[in-house]
Amino acid sequence: MAPNHATQSIPNGQLLTGHAAEWGELLLLLEERRGLTAIVADPLSGASALLAAALKQSTLPSIRVDARRCANSLDLAMAIADGAIAALAPDANAWWMGAAPPSSTAGLRVSRLLNKHGIDPQALRSGEGQGLSRLREALELTTALAEGPITLAIDHLGYMLANLRDTAGREILGVLRAARQQNSNLDLVLVDHPDGPISQALSDQEHPLYRAGERLRIRRPTSSRIVEDLAITKPLVKTPAALLRAAAELAAGVPALTWQAIAMAPSDGENPARALSGWEALRQATAVSVRREWDLLRRVHPAAQTIVGAISLGLKPHNAPGASKTVDDALNRLRDVGMAWQPAERTWAIADPLLSAYAREHAQPWALRRRSFARISAGRASSVR
Repeated sequence: MAPNHATQSIPNGQLLTGHAAEWGELLLLLEERRGLTAIVADPLSGASALLAAALKQSTLPSIRVDARRCANSLDLAMAIADGAIAALAPDANAWWMGAAPPSSTAGLRVSRLLNKHGIDPQALRSGEGQGLSRLREALELTTALAEGPITLAIDHLGYMLANLRDTAGREILGVLRAARQQNSNLDLVLVDHPDGPISQALSDQEHPLYRAGERLRIRRPTSSRIVEDLAITKPLVKTPAALLRAAAELAAGVPALTWQAIAMAPSDGENPARALSGWEALRQATAVSVRREWDLLRRVHPAAQTIVGAISLGLKPHNAPGASKTVDDALNRLRDVGMAWQPAERTWAIADPLLSAYAREHAQPWALRRRSFARISAGRASSVR
């Protein structure tokens, strides 16, 4: 019988509340060494924090790379190599980063090991040469230093690949799969978003990643799911269930924002009122950055601000002025940068509830007017019934 990881060791009650089942699945995935796994996570679902905690909990060595830092395959190669050195040869990290002399004993030891495997350490350290070649070397460096099983988790890789042009993303995934096939000690965990390039590649018969691994779905928790998980995390979570539910509803299930709203809530009063006060305090604290995010929407796509306003008001995005193709392009672009997602089929939502709340107050006049008309029509229909 498989161990019940969800009830074994809970590192953080807030982290696991809403994700107790996924926590167990993640630990089991790492323990069983399944080769290549794509974690398909909703935006702001808390998957990154969950994955980081699971990797720390695992008894096997691991490396976690955040692909948001990377613009291309060369950046990704350097990030993987940097992570491998820091995790597997920490005494050589100063040499690797150029903060220790070339004659460093630890550095010379790593350099000899890499030369033995035909890897030029200087090219990886300085980011010279062709990106895909450096990526292959970074993966080989990782397995050479590990000298045994190693898990490489690349977080937010889907968003990075979605913003590359032409076949660049396909080539990166091809290199990752080849590295896994060549070395069974290397396990890959690649984090994607719904309908992202990794998930699509696993189902594409023409793609190098076709059927190369399995998927693990991590959804943004509902307020009900968060409260239900208190049965497991209650020893570490002292928050009243009513306060937690109200805060989660205001934060649209985003775990980090839910707990921030609770932290900023007053210590007394009715729980719904406390949650609302905490949420409004959070909105006020983030007002400058959210307003800036709203302004920058125009740089994402010319129609992005209009589309975000419409969705935030509960209108269908294709009701927005403009051609249907323009709306589709804006929606796809918003999804690829993690600003919009589809919680259900044919349904769009804004990922950040703070931005959505701001958009409801600052949407374009046509959207505000359309919502008012819809409310009047709904009221008349209700009175007739």
